[in-house]
Amino acid sequence: FMTWAYSDKPKMTIQLANAFRKLGNKLDIMVIPIGLAFEQAKETIPEVVLHNEDRIHPSLEGTYLAAAVFYAALYDKSPAELDYHAGLDKTLARQLREAAWITVQGYYPSDK
Repeated sequence: FMTWAYSDKPKMTIQLANAFRKLGNKLDIMVIPIGLAFEQAKETIPEVVLHNEDRIHPSLEGTYLAAAVFYAALYDKSPAELDYHAGLDKTLARQLREAAWITVQGYYPSDK
């Protein structure tokens, strides 16, 4: 899976995305675009905190988002209507699931 940028180094996203895309193409394997979903979520939910205090590892919200991206990519289905929210605010959890689906649809626009 494509990792995410450190919270204090958002420009890492494009470098990571390019490297993972290149490797996925070379190996002819699916890449789960979690790093791009972090970027999408930050754009659509600016107040969300996706990293722990170390600025590297994901917070509960970041981990939840990553799981939603895996679901969307592996099942080719929107996680938006899933009911599990991992103890997060239900509205925020839905927004994260929607960000996951938007990201996956953009990364795999027609087929995998």
